[in-house]
Amino acid sequence: MKTRFILTLLICLGSLLEANGAEPLKVSFRSRALLDATLSDYGKDDWQGYYRLEDFRLGFKAVMGRCELRSDISFAAGKVSIKDLLFNYRFGHNVLSVGNGYEPYSMDMLISTVDMRFLQSASSCLAFANSRKLGVTLHHATTHWYAATGLFSYNDINKLGKDDRTNAFISTSRLVWRPVNREGCLLHVGGAFSFRSKEANVPEGELSVRTVESSGVTALFDEPLLGTEVTGVGTEVKGLVEFLAAFPRFMVQGEYYLNRFNRDEGEAYCPQGGYVQAGILLLGRGFDYDSMYAVPGRPSTDKAVELTLRYNYTNLNDRSAQLSGGKESDLSVGVNYYLNRHFGLKLDLHYVFVGDGCNAFYTKDCCMRQMRVQYVF
Repeated sequence: MKTRFILTLLICLGSLLEANGAEPLKVSFRSRALLDATLSDYGKDDWQGYYRLEDFRLGFKAVMGRCELRSDISFAAGKVSIKDLLFNYRFGHNVLSVGNGYEPYSMDMLISTVDMRFLQSASSCLAFANSRKLGVTLHHATTHWYAATGLFSYNDINKLGKDDRTNAFISTSRLVWRPVNREGCLLHVGGAFSFRSKEANVPEGELSVRTVESSGVTALFDEPLLGTEVTGVGTEVKGLVEFLAAFPRFMVQGEYYLNRFNRDEGEAYCPQGGYVQAGILLLGRGFDYDSMYAVPGRPSTDKAVELTLRYNYTNLNDRSAQLSGGKESDLSVGVNYYLNRHFGLKLDLHYVFVGDGCNAFYTKDCCMRQMRVQYVF
């Protein structure tokens, strides 16, 4: 089924490219690799090192006129998986996007991995934002406004054809106002809203179960920091507010998330959390920003040194729902060195304040150091 979907997408692309045959076809290939290391004595008698090839990808982008097809294949964690597989059609101030990609929800999740201020997204973002999904999204962007709305399957393309998967439909929309949007100065405020239908194909007599979890500041430990199973899940409603300001040498970004899982049995489950983070350029000037999708990026200068700071709060505990997924806050500081547009080194220091209900492995506050070597072409 996955193969049929890909072939259908390619046939649609071919038809549209033929209609735009007067335009030359431009094809480019890309690759990236992320090598991570974590150093910590948490849960051990002495310091331990953890290493992993976090991601290795190969991809391509084909553009002809208003049509674009792009795809990324990941070779990591001992398996091959499709990441982005998107067909984009541009017209006026709009982009219609069809395929496997992210919903228009959460800046921190939408930022490219190689451009993030830290090795991974904030703990709250990991808990409340979704991974890639199959769907269709319409984006609209002008100088001062960005709006997007889309309809998605709950599964991504790698799960197509697996009969044991239940499914649902998700409707997600995002609106951003940019009262200031000029070179060297940006002010961006907005929010997003998402509704997920009740899951279909749940076996008769069984209750739908959803897992809500977050790995915290590192995914290299065996256990996630936070997590709980929500039984009897019906519909899900979630929203966020977001803020971004960028200047020649300073940027600040923040989001706050609110979720509500309606349940067939028991009280609704309502976790929440958020983060605020900043980047200060010690070398270099300016920050990238994709106005078409309202997503911040890395420093604009080829060679740059960025000092980063982040505070995050995540609470998966809800007494009224009688669910305990854990509560934590963490403080992070980092230095990102971009040798050029292709090579970078990231160094992070995290301190995690462990609260009530965290995974049994996390019994006390912890401190850890992390490093990433990355390339992108």
